[in-house]
Amino acid sequence: MGMTKSNEFAAVWLAAIILLGDANARIYQTKDAIVFEVSRMWDGAPLAKSFPLSLSDFVPIESFLNGGDIPNWHIPYIEPVPQFNSYNNDLHPRQGPTFYSWLHHPLVYVVPAIDSRTGQTAGQESKQNRIRCGAGPDDGNRIVNGEEAIPNSWPFVVGFMEPGSGFVNCGGSLISENKILSAAHCFERKSMYQLSRMVVKLGMHDVGDDKGKPDDAQMTRRISRMTIHKAYNAKTIYFDIAIVTMDLPVAYSKAISPVCLAPLNHNVNTYAGEKATVMGWGRLKAGGESSQQLMQTTVPIITNAECKEILPADRIANHMICASSFPTSSCRGDSGGPLVVKSKGGSWIQVGIVSWGASDCTDELQPAAVYTRVAWLRSWINGNMRN
Repeated sequence: MGMTKSNEFAAVWLAAIILLGDANARIYQTKDAIVFEVSRMWDGAPLAKSFPLSLSDFVPIESFLNGGDIPNWHIPYIEPVPQFNSYNNDLHPRQGPTFYSWLHHPLVYVVPAIDSRTGQTAGQESKQNRIRCGAGPDDGNRIVNGEEAIPNSWPFVVGFMEPGSGFVNCGGSLISENKILSAAHCFERKSMYQLSRMVVKLGMHDVGDDKGKPDDAQMTRRISRMTIHKAYNAKTIYFDIAIVTMDLPVAYSKAISPVCLAPLNHNVNTYAGEKATVMGWGRLKAGGESSQQLMQTTVPIITNAECKEILPADRIANHMICASSFPTSSCRGDSGGPLVVKSKGGSWIQVGIVSWGASDCTDELQPAAVYTRVAWLRSWINGNMRN
């Protein structure tokens, strides 16, 4: 069914305000993603030219996503080109057609990144190279009905927060020195202004509170870019995946290091029957309070066929992977966090991203939780990392 004329006019009007107005960001599409950039200086502060804030800074980014108010053809297309340096391999957009000349390129200042908590510089590549992906506990201990993790035992887990809130909005996993893998639905209702205020907490166990108790994160970063799968659909929660680029790279340590990613594989039964571990700062029970400390729990992975017998079959796609959710599971607030399995070599491999499940989290009648399948979307991840 097509849009009514009034709705189409409203969408065009909204697109004009957002895309032609001065904003604290820029928005464009590539062949397989919608990209949201926050203009920042080298120290993470928003660029002075981005102020005062405009109406467009407060529009939820879901307006630009699949099924949103802004038609896809209103979003400029830019072909990313890899641009490499010795430390941070990143994507820098190339200017599109001349009729999109309103796009501006934010100023970039290149200086060594020094973390105030560790004193390490971004140029310490030799130490970075010595730290392997997938560090974690010797075993995944037996979060809803889970248990508190050993502090910093999962060095790839990160939390997205608003400063001083004492609350983790969503989780994620470190996959390179400056990139985080998370879920698209975590950010769809955020505006560019809200994204600019969020911080990424790394090496954190205790989130603190909103009464003055600080979190214990080893490093804090800001969001400079949000890359969301172009096919992500908020109604079906298909292709629920996002890559967040931090404003500065991190220095790896015992408390902060990347997860290993599952290799490309389109077999939907891969990992079925294996025990996986999921961790996060989400609710301890449905409708309850979120955890102040990082929690973990172990869940068995089930086949997609089994998952379709538990949850609506038309909502389970091949790019999803399911795990049992009874008597223990991930819950609201754990979204975006990693589902990992241990390899024979001892490294922890991320096979899923916390996506959705029953509203009761551990519903005995619907004992399955759904995760985005990393192996199925590995090509998309690689293409939008370029690391």
